[in-house]
Amino acid sequence: MTGETIIERNGYHLFVKQINNYPTRKNPVLIFLHDSWGCVEIWEDFPEKLAAISEMNLLLYDRRGYGKSSPFGINKRTNYYLHEEADELLLLIDRLEIETAVLYGHSDGATIALIAASRYPKRITGLVLEGAHSFIEESGKDAVRASAERAKQTNLLKSLERFHGDKTPELFRLWHETWLDEHFADWTIVPMLKNITCPVLAFQGVADEFGTVEQLNILKKNISSPVTIKEIGHAAHTPRKENRAETMAFIEPFFRPDSPRLT
Repeated sequence: MTGETIIERNGYHLFVKQINNYPTRKNPVLIFLHDSWGCVEIWEDFPEKLAAISEMNLLLYDRRGYGKSSPFGINKRTNYYLHEEADELLLLIDRLEIETAVLYGHSDGATIALIAASRYPKRITGLVLEGAHSFIEESGKDAVRASAERAKQTNLLKSLERFHGDKTPELFRLWHETWLDEHFADWTIVPMLKNITCPVLAFQGVADEFGTVEQLNILKKNISSPVTIKEIGHAAHTPRKENRAETMAFIEPFFRPDSPRLT
């Protein structure tokens, strides 16, 4: 199937977009997991560019509370919110009869990708991680505080309404309250990283305000499968937009049809 659809879940729905330009290929499906402000629409033409390089079919979806999916069904996130989203991902690919997948995740989406690969190693054959976080850093919390203050003084929330409509205030509240909650201070997924068995490509901008280079180093140290890391120059939290040329030069080899992530 190629196109957009609504997947009904138990009491809510998810907006899903599939692009199947290679219906006869047996390759894993390339799945995009958006960040904590993102949705399908915010990826723009980036997925199609990677599809052309990799000759892979694509799946994009809005997590609950984002984009064209149902509003959140919670008032507060637990420490296992991202774990639950990884389980949701697996339910979705089972529903769509996807056998194996390569995950491209950004920010929270990258963390969900790490959790999914740790929990379901036979289903995930590759990870591409843009600005992933595996543990809490004070500098990252400072960036969340700064974003919350910026939202009071600028049109930040108004710009997000273009993608999320009236879900925007709750989306933003849950995001910044979670990362600043004292009960979230010791959050980490580092112990799970040892269970990842697929190739990993991880990068972030040199000026990423939400994570230091230690977010990359911890992946290299704790994942036993091949891990390639890089800081992208002249970029912050979204290198694929802020420095497209250097980002593409780094990730293109991973997406070529003969890449090890297809084995």
